[in-house]
Amino acid sequence: MAGEPVARRYAQALLDIGVEQNNYEKLRDQLDELAEIYGQSKPFRTALLNPSIGLDERRKIVRAIAQKRGWHQMITNFALLLLDNDRFRLVPTIARTFGERVDEKAGNIRAKVTSAVDLNEAQKSNIRKALGEITGKNVLLETDVDESLLGGAVTRIGSMVYDGSIRSQIERLRESILAEV
Repeated sequence: MAGEPVARRYAQALLDIGVEQNNYEKLRDQLDELAEIYGQSKPFRTALLNPSIGLDERRKIVRAIAQKRGWHQMITNFALLLLDNDRFRLVPTIARTFGERVDEKAGNIRAKVTSAVDLNEAQKSNIRKALGEITGKNVLLETDVDESLLGGAVTRIGSMVYDGSIRSQIERLRESILAEV
């Protein structure tokens, strides 16, 4: 993505301030909320990105939402800075990057496990523990179900994917057989 380096700089700057003020986790929650509103509300997004609407009007919109949501002044100021610098479209990327950096700072790592069936709490706990031993971090686990996997699971940690699904094992076996012919 073209704005990724810029988004990283904004996220790091906000994190530095959040660490200094010891409120970076609260800032993450509110920045996530801002990104969610931006992503889900076309009228909000259109108003903020529309240059025919005056900057003062767009700033009023941001302030009104911030007040209604009870956001920390830092998030309000950050949103206004993004608006002033024509960087508001980067809010989702900034929020994602900021969240990753907060997790890093807290010694957490996020993992998404997709399995063929719903996992019970004992299975989730075992997976969390095993991934924690592999990564050396506290694992924040998200689970999903994809019946097309047939069995097993696919685990995603950051950009790494560990595919232990039966579907992929069958596909590898199929490719192996076809290569022999």
